[in-house]
Amino acid sequence: MQMYFIFSDHVTLLFDFWMVQTLAGLVVSFVVVLLLTVLYEISKVWKSNLLTRVLQTLPLTPDSALCPPLMSDTEANTPAGSDTSLGPDPLFPGEDSAPSVQFPPSSTYRWWLLHSSLALLHTAQVFLGYVVMLCVMSYNAAIFIAVVLGSALGYYMAFPLLAKYPKPHSV
Repeated sequence: MQMYFIFSDHVTLLFDFWMVQTLAGLVVSFVVVLLLTVLYEISKVWKSNLLTRVLQTLPLTPDSALCPPLMSDTEANTPAGSDTSLGPDPLFPGEDSAPSVQFPPSSTYRWWLLHSSLALLHTAQVFLGYVVMLCVMSYNAAIFIAVVLGSALGYYMAFPLLAKYPKPHSV
């Protein structure tokens, strides 16, 4: 196998059955690889938007396993037996303690559903990324150009969608 780019209509892509022998086959392969790359670029925007939705539905309760309780510096430095005027002890809630915030089960269910969707989308994105990388490693210049053009076209198409949604770090 050559380790440099060549311009040829004879190439094997990914599998033995995807053997290109003609110019028409190379054009079809060019279009397929270009569309795979566009899909990869769009999947990055889908993942970013889905991540934003996951972070917005994250159940943040003090008793949640996902969010450990926070302590202030004065609580952390106070000995266990000392009397403080910070209010009731959170470990032994009494009648006068404030009720804890509880999210409905549907909110937690929605978060897990979105989180699972995000994991599946991430898996698909990794798969597409490796497929595109292996196509480039065929060292066919036309396929490489398809990947570059597909990346540019996919980014051009997906960027306006990215601007419509808030960023995960600003949630």
